[in-house]
Amino acid sequence: MKEIYVVAAVIRRGNLVLLASRPAGKPPAGWEFPGGKVEPGEAPEKALARELYEELALKVCVGDTLYRLRKGNLVIDFLRAAIAPDAVPRPQENQRFKWCATDASLPEGLLANDELFWKFLAKTRQ
Repeated sequence: MKEIYVVAAVIRRGNLVLLASRPAGKPPAGWEFPGGKVEPGEAPEKALARELYEELALKVCVGDTLYRLRKGNLVIDFLRAAIAPDAVPRPQENQRFKWCATDASLPEGLLANDELFWKFLAKTRQ
């Protein structure tokens, strides 16, 4: 079975982290750390920068990997990413975004794979 490699951004503003809704028509529905699939031969950092620009019109500086999730043939790397202090996401695919406090309870509607990372994030204060 072919591996599916996905990258997700961990963008912080103080104790807040950015979440985005899945675009309409791209199941599963819910909230997630923004990102997307890594294309064959593409570096994960470049893939994350590309996805965030395509989906939220954000220019990012990508940092290190905080967490790797393996589930069957799916691999998700959650990477630190920074945006300019005055940057505002501008959804390009009719999705929504919100800032959530990492010291709060699990955000309602967070996708299952992202829940595992949220629990890690809340526990370790990364």
